[in-house]
Amino acid sequence: MIIDELMKYAAPEAGTQVIKDIRIGLGYTCVELSGGGCGLAYTFRRDTGHTCSVLGTAGTLLGLPVSDMLTWARSDNIIKAALGLATINALINRESPGMTRANVADALEVRKQDTFGMVGAFRPILKEIRSRVGKIYVFEEDIEDGNGYYSSDDIPRYLPSCDVIVLTATSLINHTIDSIVDHCQDAREVCLVGPSTPMCPAVFSRHGISLLAGSLVTNPALALEIVSQGGGTRNLRPAIEHVLQRI
Repeated sequence: MIIDELMKYAAPEAGTQVIKDIRIGLGYTCVELSGGGCGLAYTFRRDTGHTCSVLGTAGTLLGLPVSDMLTWARSDNIIKAALGLATINALINRESPGMTRANVADALEVRKQDTFGMVGAFRPILKEIRSRVGKIYVFEEDIEDGNGYYSSDDIPRYLPSCDVIVLTATSLINHTIDSIVDHCQDAREVCLVGPSTPMCPAVFSRHGISLLAGSLVTNPALALEIVSQGGGTRNLRPAIEHVLQRI
Protein backbone atom coordinates (compact mmCIF):
# COMPACT_ATOMS: atom_id res chain seq x y z
CA MET A 1 0.00 0.00 0.00
CA ILE A 2 1.11 3.55 -0.75
CA ILE A 3 0.44 4.58 2.84
CA ASP A 4 2.89 1.92 4.04
CA GLU A 5 5.56 3.33 1.73
CA LEU A 6 4.94 6.83 3.10
CA MET A 7 5.17 5.58 6.68
CA LYS A 8 8.47 3.85 5.90
CA TYR A 9 9.82 6.99 4.22
CA ALA A 10 8.83 9.27 7.12
CA ALA A 11 9.85 6.97 9.99
CA PRO A 12 13.55 7.97 10.10
CA GLU A 13 12.49 11.61 10.57
CA ALA A 14 10.55 10.79 13.74
CA GLY A 15 13.58 10.10 15.93
CA THR A 16 12.75 10.79 19.57
CA GLN A 17 10.14 13.45 18.81
CA VAL A 18 6.81 13.44 20.63
CA ILE A 19 3.41 14.91 19.87
CA LYS A 20 3.28 18.52 21.05
CA ASP A 21 -0.29 19.42 20.09
CA ILE A 22 -3.29 18.00 18.25
CA ARG A 23 -6.49 19.57 16.97
CA ILE A 24 -9.26 17.52 15.34
CA GLY A 25 -11.42 20.13 13.69
CA LEU A 26 -14.56 19.87 11.60
CA GLY A 27 -12.62 20.62 8.42
CA TYR A 28 -9.06 19.50 9.11
CA THR A 29 -6.92 17.65 11.59
CA CYS A 30 -3.65 19.29 12.64
CA VAL A 31 -0.63 17.73 14.38
CA GLU A 32 2.34 19.65 15.77
CA LEU A 33 5.55 17.85 16.72
CA SER A 34 8.08 18.65 19.43
CA GLY A 35 10.68 19.26 16.72
CA GLY A 36 8.63 22.09 15.22
CA GLY A 37 7.01 20.31 12.29
CA CYS A 38 3.29 20.72 11.71
CA GLY A 39 1.02 18.86 9.29
CA LEU A 40 -2.58 18.77 8.12
CA ALA A 41 -5.03 16.13 6.98
CA TYR A 42 -8.70 16.27 6.08
CA THR A 43 -11.29 15.34 8.72
CA PHE A 44 -13.99 12.97 7.44
CA ARG A 45 -16.50 14.27 9.97
CA ARG A 46 -19.48 12.48 8.38
CA ASP A 47 -17.79 9.11 8.87
CA THR A 48 -17.03 9.35 12.58
CA GLY A 49 -20.17 7.56 13.75
CA HIS A 50 -23.00 8.71 15.99
CA THR A 51 -21.41 8.47 19.43
CA CYS A 52 -20.17 11.45 21.44
CA SER A 53 -16.63 10.03 21.56
CA VAL A 54 -14.80 9.35 18.31
CA LEU A 55 -11.37 8.65 19.80
CA GLY A 56 -11.11 6.50 22.90
CA THR A 57 -7.59 7.69 23.71
CA ALA A 58 -8.53 11.38 23.75
CA GLY A 59 -6.77 13.24 26.55
CA THR A 60 -3.69 11.01 26.50
CA LEU A 61 -2.10 11.85 23.15
CA LEU A 62 0.21 14.76 23.96
CA GLY A 63 3.68 13.39 24.60
CA LEU A 64 3.01 10.25 22.57
CA PRO A 65 6.06 9.20 20.54
CA VAL A 66 5.72 10.43 16.97
CA SER A 67 6.84 7.01 15.77
CA ASP A 68 3.70 5.55 17.38
CA MET A 69 1.22 8.01 15.89
CA LEU A 70 2.86 7.58 12.50
CA THR A 71 1.52 4.02 12.35
CA TRP A 72 -2.05 5.27 12.78
CA ALA A 73 -2.04 6.30 9.12
CA ARG A 74 -2.92 2.70 8.32
CA SER A 75 -5.86 2.55 10.74
CA ASP A 76 -9.43 1.77 9.68
CA ASN A 77 -10.53 4.39 12.22
CA ILE A 78 -10.92 7.44 9.97
CA ILE A 79 -9.85 9.90 12.71
CA LYS A 80 -6.76 7.89 13.65
CA ALA A 81 -5.89 7.62 9.94
CA ALA A 82 -6.13 11.41 9.60
CA LEU A 83 -3.89 11.89 12.64
CA GLY A 84 -1.39 9.46 11.16
CA LEU A 85 -1.32 11.24 7.79
CA ALA A 86 -1.05 14.67 9.45
CA THR A 87 1.93 13.27 11.37
CA ILE A 88 3.55 12.09 8.13
CA ASN A 89 3.03 15.55 6.66
CA ALA A 90 4.46 17.20 9.76
CA LEU A 91 7.61 15.12 9.29
CA ILE A 92 8.22 15.46 5.56
CA ASN A 93 6.41 18.54 4.21
CA ARG A 94 9.14 21.13 4.20
CA GLU A 95 10.76 23.44 1.68
CA SER A 96 12.78 21.46 -0.85
CA PRO A 97 14.40 21.95 -4.27
CA GLY A 98 11.95 21.98 -7.14
CA MET A 99 8.99 23.36 -5.19
CA THR A 100 7.08 26.25 -6.75
CA ARG A 101 4.11 28.44 -5.82
CA ALA A 102 2.38 28.32 -9.22
CA ASN A 103 -1.37 27.89 -9.66
CA VAL A 104 -2.13 24.17 -9.88
CA ALA A 105 -4.62 24.64 -12.72
CA ASP A 106 -1.97 26.49 -14.73
CA ALA A 107 0.61 23.79 -13.96
CA LEU A 108 -1.56 20.96 -15.28
CA GLU A 109 -0.45 19.94 -18.76
CA VAL A 110 -3.86 19.83 -20.45
CA ARG A 111 -4.79 19.98 -24.13
CA LYS A 112 -8.02 21.01 -25.81
CA GLN A 113 -8.83 17.44 -26.90
CA ASP A 114 -8.09 15.88 -23.49
CA THR A 115 -10.50 13.94 -21.34
CA PHE A 116 -10.09 15.27 -17.82
CA GLY A 117 -10.84 13.23 -14.69
CA MET A 118 -11.18 14.48 -11.13
CA VAL A 119 -11.59 12.24 -8.09
CA GLY A 120 -13.03 14.55 -5.45
CA ALA A 121 -14.54 17.84 -6.60
CA PHE A 122 -12.07 20.73 -6.45
CA ARG A 123 -14.35 23.47 -7.75
CA PRO A 124 -11.73 26.22 -8.17
CA ILE A 125 -9.67 23.90 -10.39
CA LEU A 126 -12.76 22.80 -12.30
CA LYS A 127 -13.72 26.39 -12.99
CA GLU A 128 -10.35 27.08 -14.62
CA ILE A 129 -10.08 23.77 -16.48
CA ARG A 130 -13.53 23.51 -18.10
CA SER A 131 -12.73 25.66 -21.12
CA ARG A 132 -9.34 24.03 -21.69
CA VAL A 133 -10.32 20.37 -22.17
CA GLY A 134 -12.73 18.35 -24.28
CA LYS A 135 -14.59 16.21 -21.73
CA ILE A 136 -14.72 16.11 -17.93
CA TYR A 137 -15.54 13.35 -15.46
CA VAL A 138 -15.85 14.27 -11.77
CA PHE A 139 -16.21 11.43 -9.28
CA GLU A 140 -17.63 11.96 -5.78
CA GLU A 141 -18.71 9.76 -2.90
CA ASP A 142 -21.82 11.84 -2.24
CA ILE A 143 -23.67 12.84 -5.40
CA GLU A 144 -26.44 15.42 -5.35
CA ASP A 145 -29.15 15.09 -7.97
CA GLY A 146 -28.42 17.23 -10.98
CA ASN A 147 -24.83 18.18 -10.20
CA GLY A 148 -23.50 16.23 -13.19
CA TYR A 149 -20.97 14.26 -11.17
CA TYR A 150 -20.32 10.53 -11.32
CA SER A 151 -20.37 8.06 -8.46
CA SER A 152 -17.05 6.70 -7.23
CA ASP A 153 -18.43 3.33 -8.33
CA ASP A 154 -18.02 4.57 -11.92
CA ILE A 155 -14.25 5.08 -11.56
CA PRO A 156 -13.27 1.70 -13.10
CA ARG A 157 -15.49 2.43 -16.11
CA TYR A 158 -14.48 6.00 -16.97
CA LEU A 159 -11.20 6.96 -15.27
CA PRO A 160 -8.96 4.76 -17.49
CA SER A 161 -10.01 6.85 -20.50
CA CYS A 162 -8.80 10.12 -18.94
CA ASP A 163 -5.66 11.85 -20.22
CA VAL A 164 -5.21 14.14 -17.20
CA ILE A 165 -6.38 13.24 -13.69
CA VAL A 166 -6.58 15.23 -10.46
CA LEU A 167 -6.84 13.01 -7.40
CA THR A 168 -7.69 14.13 -3.88
CA ALA A 169 -5.11 13.28 -1.22
CA THR A 170 -7.96 12.40 1.14
CA SER A 171 -7.87 9.04 -0.67
CA LEU A 172 -4.85 8.29 1.52
CA ILE A 173 -7.02 8.63 4.62
CA ASN A 174 -9.87 6.36 3.50
CA HIS A 175 -7.37 3.97 1.88
CA THR A 176 -8.84 4.16 -1.63
CA ILE A 177 -5.78 5.62 -3.36
CA ASP A 178 -4.24 2.30 -4.40
CA SER A 179 -7.34 1.09 -6.24
CA ILE A 180 -7.82 4.52 -7.87
CA VAL A 181 -4.22 4.75 -9.07
CA ASP A 182 -4.64 1.34 -10.70
CA HIS A 183 -7.09 3.03 -13.09
CA CYS A 184 -4.73 5.91 -13.93
CA GLN A 185 -2.06 3.92 -15.74
CA ASP A 186 -2.76 5.38 -19.20
CA ALA A 187 -3.02 9.01 -18.09
CA ARG A 188 -0.39 11.48 -19.29
CA GLU A 189 -0.66 13.58 -16.12
CA VAL A 190 -1.80 12.57 -12.62
CA CYS A 191 -1.86 15.22 -9.89
CA LEU A 192 -2.36 14.54 -6.18
CA VAL A 193 -3.88 17.64 -4.61
CA GLY A 194 -4.99 19.16 -1.31
CA PRO A 195 -3.50 20.14 2.07
CA SER A 196 -3.48 16.43 2.99
CA THR A 197 -0.86 15.77 0.27
CA PRO A 198 2.51 14.40 1.44
CA MET A 199 5.19 16.15 -0.63
CA CYS A 200 7.08 12.94 -1.28
CA PRO A 201 8.24 12.45 -4.89
CA ALA A 202 10.32 9.42 -3.86
CA VAL A 203 7.16 7.44 -3.11
CA PHE A 204 4.67 8.80 -5.62
CA SER A 205 7.04 8.55 -8.58
CA ARG A 206 6.65 4.77 -8.28
CA HIS A 207 2.89 5.03 -8.78
CA GLY A 208 2.53 7.22 -11.85
CA ILE A 209 1.90 10.50 -10.01
CA SER A 210 3.46 13.34 -12.00
CA LEU A 211 2.54 16.41 -9.93
CA LEU A 212 2.08 17.04 -6.20
CA ALA A 213 0.01 20.02 -5.04
CA GLY A 214 0.11 20.30 -1.26
CA SER A 215 0.78 22.72 1.57
CA LEU A 216 3.49 23.74 4.00
CA VAL A 217 2.37 24.97 7.42
CA THR A 218 4.22 28.24 7.96
CA ASN A 219 2.49 29.33 11.18
CA PRO A 220 1.72 26.28 13.35
CA ALA A 221 0.10 28.24 16.18
CA LEU A 222 -2.30 29.94 13.80
CA ALA A 223 -3.02 26.71 11.92
CA LEU A 224 -3.91 24.95 15.18
CA GLU A 225 -6.20 27.81 16.18
CA ILE A 226 -7.99 27.91 12.82
CA VAL A 227 -8.46 24.13 12.72
CA SER A 228 -9.83 24.03 16.26
CA GLN A 229 -12.38 26.71 15.30
CA GLY A 230 -13.70 24.65 12.37
CA GLY A 231 -11.75 26.41 9.63
CA GLY A 232 -11.23 24.97 6.16
CA THR A 233 -8.79 25.49 3.31
CA ARG A 234 -9.73 29.12 2.71
CA ASN A 235 -9.46 29.99 6.41
CA LEU A 236 -6.02 28.39 6.58
CA ARG A 237 -4.49 30.66 3.93
CA PRO A 238 -2.69 32.93 6.46
CA ALA A 239 -1.07 29.88 8.10
CA ILE A 240 0.00 27.80 5.10
CA GLU A 241 1.65 28.06 1.70
CA HIS A 242 0.35 26.08 -1.25
CA VAL A 243 3.23 24.43 -3.09
CA LEU A 244 3.71 22.36 -6.23
CA GLN A 245 6.34 19.78 -7.01
CA ARG A 246 6.64 18.14 -10.39
CA ILE A 247 7.94 14.58 -10.33
